[in-house]
Amino acid sequence: MGHISKRKLLSTIVCFLTFFNVYAQSYTEDPLEIQTDTSFGVRARELSHSIDTQNCGKGCGALLSHNSQYLFNPANAMLQQQFTLSLLYHYLDSMSASVSDSKTSKVAGGVMYSRHAGLNHIKTNFAFPIYKIVFGGLNVNNYIGKFAPTQTRSTNSHSFDLGISAVITKFLYVGFGALDVWTFSGKDIPRKLNWQFELNFNNMFFFNNGWQYHLEPEKEKFPNKRSKLKDFDFYTGFEFRYSWFRAAIGFNNLSFSEDFTWDTTLKTFSIALYKPGAGGIYGSFMYNEAEYMTFTINIVWEPPVQ
Repeated sequence: MGHISKRKLLSTIVCFLTFFNVYAQSYTEDPLEIQTDTSFGVRARELSHSIDTQNCGKGCGALLSHNSQYLFNPANAMLQQQFTLSLLYHYLDSMSASVSDSKTSKVAGGVMYSRHAGLNHIKTNFAFPIYKIVFGGLNVNNYIGKFAPTQTRSTNSHSFDLGISAVITKFLYVGFGALDVWTFSGKDIPRKLNWQFELNFNNMFFFNNGWQYHLEPEKEKFPNKRSKLKDFDFYTGFEFRYSWFRAAIGFNNLSFSEDFTWDTTLKTFSIALYKPGAGGIYGSFMYNEAEYMTFTINIVWEPPVQ
């Protein structure tokens, strides 16, 4: 297969994002109503489910996935050399589209749009090398619409994320990020700090763990938040890769949960057929015994660019 010209690729990306923006307007539910079923009330608190199926299959806190730079750490874009286009559907009526490039130059960049439970969420990513194995990154965030964490029906806020990641060895990857560190326009988005690591065993078995701390919990309007390990989110997961086949399992417990128990812990599973350098399809299923259940389907394409 020949390489795609930049003009054709750009036209594809524009059509791709325009289609998703139009289709996403079908959302009709109110994410600010408190619900406990497969609800917009619950799902609207966890934006990552609509951004990266591979990552959420292994707990939503991994470094090594197609869109991890849009979740916890903008510097993660530099950890893998990829040019990817991603389309994701999240039940019900949530979705995302993204373009990321860490392959065609010494720096990385991309843009992600998601329509999640009444919120238009746009992130622009830029990442760069600092020194050999150490990388930095910046995201510019746009939150427009219904923002469940602050119970705001007409948010129009813009903020920055900052991050640093490192490849200690081919076995160990680490990262530290500060999310929404400065809201430079609109109502403040609550700040968060996170730390992650991921272990790579022979490019076949992967283990990840991440913690996130909410610096401004008083700005988050969730009722009945747990008192144990207050204001901390926990993520862990495993991924298995062999040839075209990938499978993952993960767990997370977020600070807005009513308690830190097995029942309130989210269990995540994913399966994929994916060929590096070409693309594939991921599917995930997520649930807990507190009556939350959802699934996502994510198509990822890696066009043949140089």
